Amino acid sequence: MIYTVLNIEEDLDYGCEEKAEDQPVMAVVTLRSEAGEESARKIPDRLLYEREIIQGDEVIFDENDQIQKLEHMRI
Repeated sequence: MIYTVLNIEEDLDYGCEEKAEDQPVMAVVTLRSEAGEESARKIPDRLLYEREIIQGDEVIFDENDQIQKLEHMRI
């Protein structure tokens, strides 16, 4: 399924405690499916930067449930 990235925000919700040193910085990514349904997923911020995923991009989730920018998947 193809999703459109609607919004990307840093995840600042660590409960009552601070983020552990070994925890990656996470982003909350709001997505809209082809059917128009909106959902949010926590994704490592580093992964979004490495894959150059920004608001407005079309993405999919691969067989390992990892986000992939759609244009990188086209041949």
